[in-house]
Amino acid sequence: MNASPDAADLAGAETLPATTTPRRSRKRRRSAFRHRAELALFRLGAAGLALLPPPAARRVGRIAARLAFSFLPSRRRILLHNLTAAFPDEPPARIASIARRSIERFASALVDFLETGRLSREELLSRVSVAGEEHLRAARSRGKGVFLLSAHFGSWEIGAIVAGLLGEPIAPVARPLDNPLLDEELARLRRRFGNRPVSKRQAAKELLRAMSRNETVAILVDQNVLPREAVFVPFFGRPAATTPSLALFHLKTGAAVVPVFTWPEADGRYRLEFERPILAEEFGGVEVDRDERLRRATARYMAVTEAAIRRAPDAWLWIHNRWKTKPDRGPGTRDPGSP
Repeated sequence: MNASPDAADLAGAETLPATTTPRRSRKRRRSAFRHRAELALFRLGAAGLALLPPPAARRVGRIAARLAFSFLPSRRRILLHNLTAAFPDEPPARIASIARRSIERFASALVDFLETGRLSREELLSRVSVAGEEHLRAARSRGKGVFLLSAHFGSWEIGAIVAGLLGEPIAPVARPLDNPLLDEELARLRRRFGNRPVSKRQAAKELLRAMSRNETVAILVDQNVLPREAVFVPFFGRPAATTPSLALFHLKTGAAVVPVFTWPEADGRYRLEFERPILAEEFGGVEVDRDERLRRATARYMAVTEAAIRRAPDAWLWIHNRWKTKPDRGPGTRDPGSP
């Protein structure tokens, strides 16, 4: 899954204000047997779906997702809570409908991504229309590299593959899975048409090198981060802990940020839509405090993301606990999410 590099990983590029927040506790070590078993189950499921026509495979995926969520009450609570808080004026029936379709969209997108392993370049491109490619070309023509700003929206994995077929391959930043065998299985799909995934754990130096070579990097910044890594900016009316990593890269390199989203359409088709580039100078010059420029840029990214989600609420991954990290409201602190 694509992700943004941790702010802590950017020490070689730029440093953030120090905090006293403790680091997350080390996860329990996973066994090699568990890794092999998970990979075997994944391959078995993927092979079973491959035997079906694509429409039937998507239907099976949606049924499986609904069944799986019936055994995940905590995720269901997060899903419904997030939607209710984001759309307080919507009736419960409408919230339930968006929730159900969100789960089904996620399952369909995963099935479609797995199918890319069997598609030719021409077959893949025939299923994805492209809009706004002139924005990507304009950003690349500046010669400073390009950051693609996206989200866990529609089929972001297919979007990254198709974006890499438009002129030159891209480098999507990906968070490594807990299972390295499964992680490599998905990485093979991401690399199949020439893209070069970059692990978020070693992203900083690699992304700076990519910008110096006028290359294109895709980063997702729509998920919750720890307090020590966070800039709090408004997202659906609530302060959301957001990584400043893209803003740090953006302001340091002067590369354009091009928002792009992969909109789901009917029958396994998608629309890859690029938006107008966001330029670093929009957030002020030397007269503006560095941290304020970071906050402005990060807020802009999330505003663009929110606008896309509002157009198609069921296309976003609402099951993620996006507002888990809360801003510090101790004595004398200012609400970082305020305008």
